[in-house]
Amino acid sequence: MEDVKTNITLDFFRLSNLLGRYGAKMVADVGLTSIQQWVILRTIITRGDISIGDLKEEMLVTKQNMTGMINRLQQSNLVTLFQDHEDKRRTRVKITEEGIRVYEQLKTLRNDFNAQTYHIYGDQEIMILSDLLGRLVEHLKEGE
Repeated sequence: MEDVKTNITLDFFRLSNLLGRYGAKMVADVGLTSIQQWVILRTIITRGDISIGDLKEEMLVTKQNMTGMINRLQQSNLVTLFQDHEDKRRTRVKITEEGIRVYEQLKTLRNDFNAQTYHIYGDQEIMILSDLLGRLVEHLKEGE
């Protein structure tokens, strides 16, 4: 069983590399410089205005890395920053119209990629895979 677990871990590393290549091409096609920028835009669209601290936790990166990524998105007019109305010490991030436009372009590329990638699974298998991966991510986050 240990060999199987090791193979799973190594497959995740290979998948990460492959998905990184595909993702890098998709984001480059819409003018982004990293997959992380895509994840940030998606998180803001999904959750709405969000504090930089909450975004940092969601992305699992340091505050310095998050600040740099947010600054680059702001310089590209994809997000805007504002002070939290309830806690003046917190800075919040909001997506701009340009950010929404770029994200919509990515959505089309993502949907095409998903159709090509996941057609080998049925809907129930996709739901199981999603559940298993989500549980593994949460478990690994707890161990940090």
